[in-house]
Amino acid sequence: MKKESYEHLCQVADSGQDAFINHPDSSERGMVTSCIRETGHLVVRTPQGQERCWTFAECEEMSHPKSGPMT
Repeated sequence: MKKESYEHLCQVADSGQDAFINHPDSSERGMVTSCIRETGHLVVRTPQGQERCWTFAECEEMSHPKSGPMT
C-alpha cells in the first residue's frame, strides 16, 4: 500500500472507525487497531482474535460491508 493510504487508515483507526487490511504474503486479514507511525507499522486484530504487526508496504487496504462481522 502507498504511504498516503497508510496515513488515511491510521486516521480512520485513530478516530474509532473500522479500517481493514489484507496481508497477501500470509493470506491473513484484520482490523487496524493502531499504528506505529515511527516505523510504518499497523497493529491488526485478525478475525480469530490474534494480534499482528505488519509494515504498511506489505499490506493492501480492504473494503468492507457497512454492517455485520468481517468474514
